[in-house]
Amino acid sequence: MIATLLLALGLQGQPQIATEAPGIVAALTQETVEIREDFDGAELVLYGATRGLTIQDEIVVVLRGPGRDLRVMQKARSFGIWVNSAPLEFDDVPSYYAIATSLPLETIAGPEELERSGIGLQAMLEANAAAMEPSWLLGASSAVDAAAPDAQPRNLPDGASLAEPPAMIRQDRVSEYLDAIARDGRRDNVFAEAQRGVEILDGGLFRATIALPPLTPVGDYVAEVYLFRDGRPIASRSASLRVEKAGIERFFFEFAHDLPILYGLFCVLLAMLAGYIANLAFNRR
Repeated sequence: MIATLLLALGLQGQPQIATEAPGIVAALTQETVEIREDFDGAELVLYGATRGLTIQDEIVVVLRGPGRDLRVMQKARSFGIWVNSAPLEFDDVPSYYAIATSLPLETIAGPEELERSGIGLQAMLEANAAAMEPSWLLGASSAVDAAAPDAQPRNLPDGASLAEPPAMIRQDRVSEYLDAIARDGRRDNVFAEAQRGVEILDGGLFRATIALPPLTPVGDYVAEVYLFRDGRPIASRSASLRVEKAGIERFFFEFAHDLPILYGLFCVLLAMLAGYIANLAFNRR
């Protein structure tokens, strides 16, 4: 990180000429975030420098967390009872996604360019949905009812069985699932958008601030920095970040993931011990 910052300072020291190609360098003030038992969130600061910056240029910073597989279902009323139905699985959805911009994102680039670049929460989710297995999706004009119990996929992948087929979802209804993912992410503060969260300083320098919530997932993160001009990215740079458990939090985290059976037995024994101690305390009274 120090070497990158020194490179940024050297870049600023170079003479600016009219034909200079645009460029960007960036680095986080910390490359590792430790989550301990008293962790209540953190604030990340990213510094950077640009080359060939003009007054029309804008900067976008995206912090993307490790991917996870999500299974999203709809609530349906069946015989007076609300049950989960029509499940849809999304692969490799970022467990954390934050974006900071020097201006509102919609004024920096149009929706087509953002979708093409995969920048923005909506563009990220739509790109993930576009990568889904198309045989599980029905066309918007299909006459087949997506909730019909006998709906079957048109083309089964190798090894798939018709015994428990995945739900057939109309393509024009996938947006409802994406809205649910975005809504839950915003509720837990793991999906965030900070308009004007990037401050452009003198001499082509800039600074971005991104907040990590208390429920920050652990894993490897990537900070992507884009320099936009005339509605399209003309330069980019990335930096890595590691979020990990530390202290007693790390001990129990690794215990639960490496030895899940022993961890479960340990929790049962601990609960029994707590109940026994509570029973003795009340009996003495």
